[in-house]
Order: sequence, then structure tokens, then C-alpha cells
Amino acid sequence: MLSRRTIGYVEGIVSIIINTILFIIKYLVGITYNSIAVITESIHTLSDSLTSAVVIISFWIAYKPPDEEHPFGHGRAESVGAIVVGTLLAVTAYELLNESVRRYLSSESMMFNWVLIVVLLLSAIVKELLARWSLRLGIKYDSKALVGDAWHHRSDAILSVLVCLGILLSSYYWWVDSVLGMIVSTLIMFIAIKLVINTSKDIMGYKLPSKLEVEIKDLISSISKDISDIHHIHIHKYGEHTEITLHIRLPPNMRLSEAHEIASKVEEELKNRYGWEVTVHIEPTKE
Repeated sequence: MLSRRTIGYVEGIVSIIINTILFIIKYLVGITYNSIAVITESIHTLSDSLTSAVVIISFWIAYKPPDEEHPFGHGRAESVGAIVVGTLLAVTAYELLNESVRRYLSSESMMFNWVLIVVLLLSAIVKELLARWSLRLGIKYDSKALVGDAWHHRSDAILSVLVCLGILLSSYYWWVDSVLGMIVSTLIMFIAIKLVINTSKDIMGYKLPSKLEVEIKDLISSISKDISDIHHIHIHKYGEHTEITLHIRLPPNMRLSEAHEIASKVEEELKNRYGWEVTVHIEPTKE
């Protein structure tokens, strides 16, 4: 089974190869049939390779071993990469919105050609399949960088379909692709913003969901009847590595060795359940 790091590399490399091949095909077809829309769309496809390169670089940095300056490792480089990918996705959405508005205001129509339609539809199918593959990997391996790259692929597939619609309907409903472009670009913009916000939480820290917090407290309480007042539960994500710190109260007259044994048991149970590295701080029970 491939490691999570290898998955990140494979997704990025495969994406770059496919994007480059599609760029060459669409660019040559666009030049041959003098289609500015297809040439522009081919350049957008090539720009997706930049996003995939960001994914590769972020995974490479994230899996560098811990050092003196980064004792918890470099896992958050993946989160930084996801923010970059999300930002690029927002830029893509803005460009698509801007182009859609321009076409609508200028009442621009496109030259009908079956070759252009076939190439664009094939490109859309390939990019949507690539998007679904990347999205599945992103969800399976909990990687927002891969999820962001998947949406870049999907935005390119959508753009190809819109250009194709523009060619097919240019003689009758010239405005269809422009209006659809405005709607889709707005949706992609919201997805990009959500990706950046959610990824920022991994770097800045966030409060545990109430349901998970209750679940953790119930698990800890079941370890020993002497444990009370479980508080200050903080989670820190470093890529796939997660650290959690928490405080518990134990009787002040308890022997140090016994208190240490309980704390170790708490750390062990939480690690077995969630795969986290846990640090427990012990405080005396309040009188």
C-alpha cells in the first residue's frame, strides 16, 4: 500500500502530465482552427500544473523529519500548500467570472466547429475523472491540498463544457455559456474561500466540536474514578500528525507514581482510539 506522502507525489505528477498533454492538444487545435476561446482554455489547463506543483512541494516539505527549529516536524507545510491552492482556485474563479461577464456584455459568439467540440468534451471528461480521483484521495487521506487540486481540475472541466456550449449555441442563445459561467464561477469562489478558511484553522488552532469533546471526556472518565474536571483540551494539527494537550484533576494525596500511571493510561487510550500524540497535565482536585 502506498504511503500518504507517495500518494501526494503521485497525484501531483499524474496531474501535471495529464494537464500538459491536454494543453498541447487544445493549444494546437486552437491554433489550427483560429479559436481564441480554445487557446485561452488550453492555457488555463496548463496553469493547473502550477497548482499540482504546489501540492508536490508542500508534501515534500511536510514530510521532512523534525529538527531543532521545528520539533513537531514540518507537517503544516501541507496546510500552507492547501491555502496557496485555495487562493489560486479563487483567482481562477475570478478570471472565469470576469470572462463570463465580458462575453455577456459584448454579446460574443463563437465559430461552430465539430473538431473543437469533440476536443473540448474529451478534455472535460478527462479533467472530471481526474478531479474525482484527486477528490477521493483528498478525502481518504484527509488532505485539503489534494481536495483543492481536485477542484482546480473540476473548474477546468466546467470551463471546457462552457466553451463547448458557447460554440454549440452561439447562433441561437449566445448568452447561455456566459450566464452559466457567472453562476459556476461564483460557486467555485465560495468553495475556494471555504477551503482557505478551513485550512487556516489547522494552522491557527480551533475548538474541538462539542460532540467530539464529550466523547473524549467520557473516554477519559471511564479510565479512573479519581479523574475529575477534564479541561483545556487543545488540538494541534501538523499535516497528518496531530498533537492534543489536556488537563485533568486527581486527588492531591495520590502518590506520584499512581498519578503518572493514570496520565499514561489516558494518553495510551486516546492514542489507540484516535491516533493522536497526547500530553496530559495533572492538577490537584479543588477542595
